[in-house]
Amino acid sequence: MQIPFNFTERASAAFNNRDLDALLGLMSEDFHFADPMGETTGRAATRAREEALFTAFPDIRVEMSPVVWNARHLAMTAVFTGTFTGAFAMGGHLIPPSGAPFQFRFAGLFTFDDHHATSEEVFYDRVALMQALGQGAG
Repeated sequence: MQIPFNFTERASAAFNNRDLDALLGLMSEDFHFADPMGETTGRAATRAREEALFTAFPDIRVEMSPVVWNARHLAMTAVFTGTFTGAFAMGGHLIPPSGAPFQFRFAGLFTFDDHHATSEEVFYDRVALMQALGQGAG
């Protein structure tokens, strides 16, 4: 069975090329995102979240590795790599840039309808993220 809409290939390419219109086109109007820091709903919130990543990490790239999928769900691991050169808002705090390269691994679970991704739940270690951003043990 094929991954719905070739999602990992298309989403990775759109993200890595900074094509937010293509990325958002893969998501439903009411796309729901959740991670350890909170939740957002809608394409506007998704755009704002992605733009914040591009501001803090202008050269950020993602590599998605699908683990298991069916017509409605996709579980994957992914790695962000880049350089932390802009301030990053996280959990109500503004983290100043370190100027250092970083690599960060996470896992995600996507849900799909017939035409779009409808939700994403991301799982990661907050301490590992803070360390990757040069913030010590978090």
